[in-house]
Amino acid sequence: MAEPLVAGVILAGGRSRRLGQDKVRLELAGRPLGRWVWEVLSPLASECWLVSNRPLEHLSLGLPLLIDLLPGRGALGGLLSGMLVAQGDLIMLSACDMPFLQPSLLRAMLLYARQGSPEVVVCRSSRGLEPLPGVFSRRLLLRLEHRVERGELRLRTFLDACRTRVLSAAEVASHDPAGLSFFNLNTPQDLLRARALASCLDQPDASLLL
Repeated sequence: MAEPLVAGVILAGGRSRRLGQDKVRLELAGRPLGRWVWEVLSPLASECWLVSNRPLEHLSLGLPLLIDLLPGRGALGGLLSGMLVAQGDLIMLSACDMPFLQPSLLRAMLLYARQGSPEVVVCRSSRGLEPLPGVFSRRLLLRLEHRVERGELRLRTFLDACRTRVLSAAEVASHDPAGLSFFNLNTPQDLLRARALASCLDQPDASLLL
């Protein structure tokens, strides 16, 4: 049996009022955040897309763009937009403000998604359940469409209705000991930490900055 095709889907998000600027285009160590995420997801996928409700503003990134078909519907709307267009059997979903995703952890998540019959694979960290990054089966399309049409916006609530495989904190630590994959950038303080972390990622004590 052929391996399931994987599509990477990156959520561009809104206008980020707390940060005060568009996160997709925000530069970190000389690269826009959207490109940080794309460069990790794209080698693991047969296609990789940025879902944007402002595509004209994001053309300069040079990334493959999908127009968000359901703007204002949050992560579930972006996931549905990706599923309706991308060809993958599995959708590897991330937000654009997660620049330190670890390929080893994403590969492990894809492996679990191909084993047994989970509909979703997500992680648990020391902070609790981490809905993103996540791997979602295309089998969820009709159920997801129904939920979004009903106005459901919370990704965590949707996970409760799915056959979800949650990697334990111990499993996650074997692939991402510092939990870098779950760093997301929401505030000016987060940006300062991200800049410090980006400057010393190759150093053994980089995790101390989290």
